[in-house]
Amino acid sequence: MASRLSAAGITSRTTEYADRTQIEAELSGEVSDETWQEVLTALEEADEFGLVTSANGRSVWAVFSK
Repeated sequence: MASRLSAAGITSRTTEYADRTQIEAELSGEVSDETWQEVLTALEEADEFGLVTSANGRSVWAVFSK
C-alpha cells in the first residue's frame, strides 16, 4: 500500500508491530479524483482502514495483519 500511495504522490509512514503493520498518510489540500481512486484501491487491500477528517485536513490509515 505504501508504494501505491507513493506512486500517487502521497507520503506515508509505516509502523511495524508484532501482529500488524500500520500505514498512515496525510492528504493535504485538494485531492484529484484520480488520486482518490488510487487511495481507495490501495485501502481495499487492508484488513482494516479508515479516513479521518479534521480542521487540519484529512488522513487515511490502514492495518495489515501479520
